[in-house]
Amino acid sequence: MERKMKHFRFLSSLLGLGLLLASLAPLSAQTTRLFTDSAGRTVVLPRTLDRIAPSGPLAQIVLYSLAPESVIGWSSRLPQTVRAYMPARHWEKPLFGQFYGTGSATNLEALIAAAPQVIIDIGEAKPSIREDMDTLQHQTGIPVIFIEATLPTLAQAYRTLGELTGLPQEAEALAVFCERTLQTAAAISAAAAARPRSVYYGEGETGLNTNPAGSVHADVIPVVGARNVAEIPLGRGSGGNTISIEQLMLWNPDVIILGPGSVYDSVRADPLWRDLAAVQAGRVYEIPTGPYNWMGRPPAANRLIGIYWLAAIVYPEHFREELAAVAREFYDLFYHYELSAEEISQLLSRSAGLR
Repeated sequence: MERKMKHFRFLSSLLGLGLLLASLAPLSAQTTRLFTDSAGRTVVLPRTLDRIAPSGPLAQIVLYSLAPESVIGWSSRLPQTVRAYMPARHWEKPLFGQFYGTGSATNLEALIAAAPQVIIDIGEAKPSIREDMDTLQHQTGIPVIFIEATLPTLAQAYRTLGELTGLPQEAEALAVFCERTLQTAAAISAAAAARPRSVYYGEGETGLNTNPAGSVHADVIPVVGARNVAEIPLGRGSGGNTISIEQLMLWNPDVIILGPGSVYDSVRADPLWRDLAAVQAGRVYEIPTGPYNWMGRPPAANRLIGIYWLAAIVYPEHFREELAAVAREFYDLFYHYELSAEEISQLLSRSAGLR
């Protein structure tokens, strides 16, 4: 452990030296600015950022949606499901690793070589966020900022990022989509308020690993005016809670949504599942995934299209949009990708229920 820490301190010093040499040209108020981030920290930044390192997977998704050419490396290796929606020139960008939190493992050598102007963390503020950002900035010698991006604050996050990256018009288009999505969800929620429907969100090889009410991975459910039947204490970590089939029977939800690779193909014939009202009525759906899970794994901008999808299957009588058209718009704006009719059909192929 001591040897590993010495190696880390050596690389941190080397990184600081590299950044110093790279910044020998005089800086002034004309080239820098003071920026106060969502944690209340004031950091000196270049006027325009075009070399950005994301702190983790969520930041990676949000930053790519606005400024793909400015993201100079990845926090995690891109699986084929992501590469399929991304130009090949982005595939081999350096891998920095996740800078902090669960599963953090930073490749400082790659970070030194890439010389980012800033590390940006995006997401929900944790109690230790100020300390985490200060520690990371001290360790790397690179400016580090945090931008809050929950569903209610995502539009403002894009506008802030647009100002920082010099892409205000592009950011405004994304922000407007965010706001329109929440307005659509609010209208559907209001229309369904008299008779809200219940939803069970299952994952894993048994379908009995659930994301309870209060989980960031399930926060799309209340946004559309539905009730998450798993009103139980949230388990530790991001894996959700494991329940019994007896508990699911007691809940007997109106709608069941299942994560990819779960039990969608078997529930109709399974004697433990087939008596559930949702199964009998054909209201069982598999969450579309590509490049990311639409319900929120990770809980980034991909949840926006998940709001439309969930509203369409839970409250079809109140849904006034054409889901395929919304999906095409979303993928164009947030993934810079043109969906074909065949791809839309494939994404939604397991969302038609079991009847």
